[in-house]
Amino acid sequence: MLIKSLALQNFRNFSLTSFNFSKTNLIFGANGIGKTSIVEAIYLLASADSFRAGKIEEMIRLEADLGRVQGLIDLEGISSEEDEELKLEAMLTRGMVQGKKTQYRLFAVNDIRRRKKDFLAFFKAVVFRPEDLRLVEGSPSRRRSFLDNALSMVSGEYSSALVKYEQTLKRRNRLLQKVNEGSEGREVLNFWNINLVRYGEFLQAQRSNLIDFIREVVFPFELNIEYLPSLISEKKLLEHLDKEIFLGHTLIGPHKDDFVLKFSEENKGIDDLSLLAYGSRGQQRLGVLWLKIAELQFLTDKIGYQPVLLLDDILSELDLNSKDMVLDLLSNYQSILTTADADVLADLKNRIKDLNLIIL
Repeated sequence: MLIKSLALQNFRNFSLTSFNFSKTNLIFGANGIGKTSIVEAIYLLASADSFRAGKIEEMIRLEADLGRVQGLIDLEGISSEEDEELKLEAMLTRGMVQGKKTQYRLFAVNDIRRRKKDFLAFFKAVVFRPEDLRLVEGSPSRRRSFLDNALSMVSGEYSSALVKYEQTLKRRNRLLQKVNEGSEGREVLNFWNINLVRYGEFLQAQRSNLIDFIREVVFPFELNIEYLPSLISEKKLLEHLDKEIFLGHTLIGPHKDDFVLKFSEENKGIDDLSLLAYGSRGQQRLGVLWLKIAELQFLTDKIGYQPVLLLDDILSELDLNSKDMVLDLLSNYQSILTTADADVLADLKNRIKDLNLIIL
């Protein structure tokens, strides 16, 4: 699967523009000119969401009522039809179009309206950004998001369960506060406890399977990963109930999960030490690279074809060893990179014979 072209209308700072892509592509330009917006638009077609917008309307050009992102996808190696292509479109609104209320996101395939879950069946991409380098040292919520994004990309059931879990959690937390205030009795929690356990156990089982997959991914630097689930069950909820009522929020469940990366160096007698506590900055970034490679392999394994690799201004953040590993990936995937670094530009032009250069 390849993305052949991208057309943007009133998306971020682009009024109307288009781009053509080949196997390996580099978008070069000054900071703030829109390189990340192009990557964001491609990821929108793959995930129906943004990796940086807090609200949908943030992606719409300020003076416009709506924005459009269109991508032409080549199904080479997937479809039995020769040269079959798909046109994917995501339309973004502010909730009103020509005075009428509408959805904030509307999706179409070959100009036929599709539901979000159906739209997501056609195109996959993995994005690697400088923010991802904080996966090891960042908060547990960042690591949970890593697991959730990978699993949601391949499983509509997981994505749906995650939304339902979060909705149930919010509702239960509000009821815990009311029980604490005395305006509701404990029995109002029973229904929400059942659903919280139902969705929570499913999420944790899927996260555990992904962790097992990551553990098997071969990497030059010897790494391991340990899942730290905050296991949920009706019995455990009952055990924590008094404290939860006092505090007014749920203390256990997938929203408290985490994982830890560990490393070993046999020649130094180092075995399964925490990468966060004992690893160097360079080793921690290798750990993040391992996770992103695992995400790529996981998606490929589940969907049966290779996703597009999006590298947003990442090469200038990596040391030489990590950079070489990333560049080795480019031969296996369609890749779209961005940089404002002239040295990175010169290096890629020397290394990659058929580099498609897009200058903004």
